[in-house]
Amino acid sequence: MALINFTLKHPDYITPWGEAAETSMDWFALTDGEYWLDVKKATLYEYTTEVLAGTHANSSHYVDFQIARLLEDLTRIFEAIAEPVPDAFYAIAQSHNYLYRFYEAAQSWFEHASQAPSADVDACYDSYDKAIEWIYSRTLTAAHLTYEPGISFFRNSNNIALVWNADHLTENNIPVWTAQNGEIEIEYQLFVHEIEDFGSRFFQAMDTQVQIAVEKNWGTTQINKQRLIQEQQDRKAAFQQKLSLLKREPFLRTDWHFINTQVTKMFS
Repeated sequence: MALINFTLKHPDYITPWGEAAETSMDWFALTDGEYWLDVKKATLYEYTTEVLAGTHANSSHYVDFQIARLLEDLTRIFEAIAEPVPDAFYAIAQSHNYLYRFYEAAQSWFEHASQAPSADVDACYDSYDKAIEWIYSRTLTAAHLTYEPGISFFRNSNNIALVWNADHLTENNIPVWTAQNGEIEIEYQLFVHEIEDFGSRFFQAMDTQVQIAVEKNWGTTQINKQRLIQEQQDRKAAFQQKLSLLKREPFLRTDWHFINTQVTKMFS
């Protein structure tokens, strides 16, 4: 199975935006479906059977949302992913346990330092933010989900580590995600191939989706079919442009020495 997997709902089963007689349909809405990530040792964005108990009988185990949201959130961090992480930082980043111990230690430092009587809270936060920015800039978030898992991507030389945090519990202490916490390392070029493959499959599927939508009679639902066709082409071109960030020499130039200085200052 591919790294990134999805299914699209047929346009006949996608609920238009809006209420009653003022509904509309657009490209983003047509990407409604399910998605999940297969990282071999775990399936990300897969709900546990326990958390789905008591919901609608046809509830999917996977995230049910517009696939375009995943695409947008993922391509947003391509520039940061393309920049290799130095060995010393990669030693922390490639292990879930080490990575989140680092996060917790940085958070603990900030809470302690900012509560000191003479503390400059803004300066403390600035140090804290700079010490962890290299992590969250490489982390795929999902703010549209109630219990959003975090999936971070750290490139080092010819490899890339995927590290996830998905041990969320409901108020009744029911595990939300099957993946829990973990990490996996794969070749960077394989990762880029998987991303390219996802884009190819997604936009091929959307070609069909758009064609169905153009031929469909939407009744009173407002839809600009010419705009729909054009946005499909624009989105496809935009993805290819973002994809190129993963293939070329990295643009981003992080000041790792400065970050190391901040980290040393925090933990000395």
